[in-house]
Order: sequence, then structure tokens, then C-alpha cells
Amino acid sequence: MNGWGRRGERVRAGRPAVMVVVLVAAGIGLTWFAGTHFAYATGLAGTPGHLRVEACAWEHVGGHRYPHCSGIFRSSDGTVVDPNASIGKNLPVGDTVALQRVASGGYEQTGTASSFGWLAISLLGLMVLLLLGILVVCGKGGARRVPRGLLVLLGALGALMLFSAFIGGVAGMTEVF
Repeated sequence: MNGWGRRGERVRAGRPAVMVVVLVAAGIGLTWFAGTHFAYATGLAGTPGHLRVEACAWEHVGGHRYPHCSGIFRSSDGTVVDPNASIGKNLPVGDTVALQRVASGGYEQTGTASSFGWLAISLLGLMVLLLLGILVVCGKGGARRVPRGLLVLLGALGALMLFSAFIGGVAGMTEVF
């Protein structure tokens, strides 16, 4: 091709490549970020323990209000005690909640709601990567149709993501789990 389109318009060859790079970065970043939080929320990573909530306050940052609760964190094995532990959640004062201490020194709430929520977000990242892979492979090969197996896989990931988000939402609203 000589660099000109059908109607004399200049063709931008780099635009699709930039879009692919942005989508790959978004898919990998979303999957990695949500995957690490999922590992903490399920107890697969971090130090398990409990936070005894001693105080909660609402902080004003940039015109928004954010909850901030603090207390004493004790690891389940008794090796870690943090008297200044805090988490950005609105929790009842006096309650004891299960948390995971993360590698950065922060805390992640464990349980069904957060586990399924992070699972849904990581599945969204995988769907972005799969969809991008389908578009690149089928586009380069000049295929007019996407193979049925790939569409089934994409649909199954989508259904699992929505189901996970639903379970996490119900568990979060009812606070049963």
C-alpha cells in the first residue's frame, strides 16, 4: 500500500498498534492487580489475623468522604502485633474482623464478598486479553468468522465474571459471609 486510503486520505498505520499495546497493558494490569488482591482476600497470600476496631472516622479528601478505621491487628499465629493498624472500610467500633496483612504493610479484608469481587475483576482482565487475542489472530489471518470455541470461551468467562460479581454483591449486602 502506498500510504493513501481509498478517498485520498492518509492511512495511519500506527494507530491499531498503539491500541493493541494499550489494551494488552490494561488487560495484564487489571488481571495482575485484581489477582493479587484476590490472593489476599482468599487467604492464599499475606499474614492472616484479626483487627479489633477501636476507632472509625470519615476523612475528607478532594470533596469526598472516605471511611478509615483503626485498631490493634494480631496475627493468627501471634507473631505480628500492630497497634496502629488501619483499613479504609467502615466497620463497627468494638468488632473484631478477619484481615490479611499484605506485603506492603497494609490490610485486606477477607471473606466471600471481597473474594468474589476481586475474582470478577480479574476475569474481566482475562476477557480483555482473550478478546484482544481473538481480534489480532482473526484480523491478521483475514478470517471472516471467529472460531466457535473461542466465542464459547469468551462467553463462559463473561458468564463466570457476572456470576462472581453477583455472588460478591449479595454477600457484601447481606454481610452473611
